[in-house]
Amino acid sequence: MVTTANRERNLRPLLLALALLFAGATVVYSVAWMYYIRQSNLPVEVGMDTQPSAPGMLVTKVWKNAPAESAGMRANDVITGINGRTVVAPANCGQVLFNVWHKSRPGEAVTLNIHRPGEAQPLVITPVFRAAQGSGDIQSLARRSAVQVLGLYPLLFLVVGLAVLFLRVEDSNAWVLALMFAGFIAEADLPMSFALASDPLLRFLYGYAAIMRGVLPGLFYFFFAVFPTRSPIDRKLPWLKWVLLAFGACLDWGGVRHGTFEALPFIAGLASGSAIELVRTFTGYGTVLLGLASLLWNVIGAANVEDRRKLKVMLWGTLVGVAPAVLIGLGYDLSHSDTPFWAGFAKATFLFLIPLSFAYAVVKHRVMDIPVLLRRSARYLLVERGFAILMLLFSIGLTLWFGQAFARRFSAGSKAAIPIGATFGVLLISGATQVHRRVRTRLDRAFFRSAYDAQQILENLAARTLAVTDRAGLAHLLHEHIQDALHPMPLYVYLLADDGRLHAYAGSPPPETLNLSPAAAGLNRLEGRSEPLELDPATLRGTQMEPLHAECLVPIRGSADGRLQGVIVLGPRLSDEPYSAGDRRLLASVASQAGIAMRSIFMAEKMAESMEAERRSEQEMQIARQVQSRLLPQQAPSLPTLECAGKCIQTRAVGGDYYDFLDFGAGKLGLVLADISGKGISAALLMANLQANLRSQYALALEDLPRLLRSVNQLFYKNTESNHYATMFFAVYDDQTRMLRYINCGHNPPLLLRKNGDVEWLPATATVLGLFEEWECSVAEQQLGAGDVLVIYTDGISEAAASEEAEEFGDERLIQSVRAHRTKSAGEMLEAIIAEVQGFSQGHQADDMTLIVARCR
Repeated sequence: MVTTANRERNLRPLLLALALLFAGATVVYSVAWMYYIRQSNLPVEVGMDTQPSAPGMLVTKVWKNAPAESAGMRANDVITGINGRTVVAPANCGQVLFNVWHKSRPGEAVTLNIHRPGEAQPLVITPVFRAAQGSGDIQSLARRSAVQVLGLYPLLFLVVGLAVLFLRVEDSNAWVLALMFAGFIAEADLPMSFALASDPLLRFLYGYAAIMRGVLPGLFYFFFAVFPTRSPIDRKLPWLKWVLLAFGACLDWGGVRHGTFEALPFIAGLASGSAIELVRTFTGYGTVLLGLASLLWNVIGAANVEDRRKLKVMLWGTLVGVAPAVLIGLGYDLSHSDTPFWAGFAKATFLFLIPLSFAYAVVKHRVMDIPVLLRRSARYLLVERGFAILMLLFSIGLTLWFGQAFARRFSAGSKAAIPIGATFGVLLISGATQVHRRVRTRLDRAFFRSAYDAQQILENLAARTLAVTDRAGLAHLLHEHIQDALHPMPLYVYLLADDGRLHAYAGSPPPETLNLSPAAAGLNRLEGRSEPLELDPATLRGTQMEPLHAECLVPIRGSADGRLQGVIVLGPRLSDEPYSAGDRRLLASVASQAGIAMRSIFMAEKMAESMEAERRSEQEMQIARQVQSRLLPQQAPSLPTLECAGKCIQTRAVGGDYYDFLDFGAGKLGLVLADISGKGISAALLMANLQANLRSQYALALEDLPRLLRSVNQLFYKNTESNHYATMFFAVYDDQTRMLRYINCGHNPPLLLRKNGDVEWLPATATVLGLFEEWECSVAEQQLGAGDVLVIYTDGISEAAASEEAEEFGDERLIQSVRAHRTKSAGEMLEAIIAEVQGFSQGHQADDMTLIVARCR
């Protein structure tokens, strides 16, 4: 059995061949027409108006003071011969006249054979050609510009008709449309300059024009009687469309040799020429009205609102294009007079709207199921730009017309008319641009509200995605807006979670698809792709994604490495329409904004984690600071003969400086100050370790101070890295004897200021602690007296500076500061020294500063 699909497949090569043949003929005719219409201006004239009329060329008017008048020509004379060539047949009189006039030059004579009413014998006159006279610069410019516009008349019909035909070559409606548009091309008046063509080309042009013009009314009715569905008229009278086609052919195909409206011979013998012309006129215009009635009936009886909206565009575009052209043509046809140039220009301008409206409804909105990419391109060229071009041409025409009107109000040499008209034209063009923008928007909203709303919804969504702060909010926003815009069933939004898988945050997919691997079958087709991907759900059979019924996958990418951050899964649309290029473009824009939002969400999560870690670290540091501060003396001791004060200012929250006051009892006091290598947490931990060692064994200091420090060195050496060590000054003061016994383990020599002003330093008596396993030391003694001041400090005091390159505070400034404040109490002296150090360094602190001041009473 031969199916319809097989039959169409078998016929396709034949249909393509016929389409190519038809397209070639139509293109040749259109190009020839556009070329010869620009050659219609004759270089010479004799000053008369004529029109074809049996048995020759009727002179309708003789211009005053023209060569024809001087030669004796009168109105109503009939030219029967030109330069010896007979022009009795109306079909060739215009051709002969144009050929002679086109080849002649001013000053040459032409011989005309004249039949004058009332004269028995023919007359012969020989007027002399003169150069063709213009009618003023502005009028000539306006007419020349209009001729250029008219010269493009076939273009839109040609492009739209052939594009639809080749895209739907198996569709009978596409053939009827292409033939109808070819008829509109042939409907334009034949240029007299066709006479310049070679005989074979001329016969083709005349034949094409006669054939296509003859069947145009029938094709017009035929198309709207069957498209997009059969009209009630066609359902009741299905034979009518064929009868009208045949009737038009019989009335017009007799002129295929001359491009004129002539009936076939067997019809011409049945009635007079005037009767046939009257029948032709009413049949042609009546058939067009039947076509409009069929289109209107289809609009009223459309099956759904969307079809009705699409047909409305075709109806209004056809009405606006055809109705004025019909009224103009009918008026001049009934009066049997030639159509003036400007009336013909207006008629052609209105007819431009027919292919434009058809392109808008058919090409853009899928009336004939044109492929998406071509539909988008055609819409861009024919709709968005077509209306603008039409408005521009209309504005130019009005500008020239106003310029001509103003020219009559000025003298012949005045130049004012042109700038006035040009100014008006500029304003008109500006206004036309605004009109175009508003008309296009209103057409979209009035006739295709769903497409307009989809664009508005998705554009609004693209902006709102940047305001979300979490995955769930982003997924909900995407799901809600895409559902409202495109109505896919189903719709799922997957976003990348912390576990590296895509989780369904919106759409409630089947349980087995709640999370997907980015490398899952189906999703792997998105690798390296940032644009939406249309696919056939059948290709997902047997994969984890099969239950999703996906027809379109929209990847979301936001990371710098292009990693997949999510995917929007769209099922079939409720309207059963495919996702258009416009839909995919808007979805890609939404996905791009969603990718940015995902990157922002990811960064916000990382920042929140970092801030939480910093908060915890800061909290821990505060705790460490409090703990370390509790390791330092909370209150300075006071002996009858010695007043003490100590303070530690750390560079960071915690540090490695350590000082202590050890109460041995019986009037004995230990003074300890140590500086651990390094800063921050590591130094603080070593400082706590050192403090614990000393506190656990400090009672040994009274019996054997070297033994105590050897034990501390041993523990410090074993429990720390090889690059960690400590400097320390450890002293025991006896309140009864005022004797100070001390060991300086590589520390800055403390300053001893005697009452008489002498300065002594307490140098190192041992190496640093923790650096060497074998460690020895010696004990030194100093007898203190009333008024002596002992200052023990770390290098954070002596090396303080405003910057790394600036001068250090140094020992001399320390001596001066102690001398300046020696009369103060120990606590006041300590605060004064620290204040001077901080003032000198201008608040810059590169190292921990620790200070003990002991003043003998």
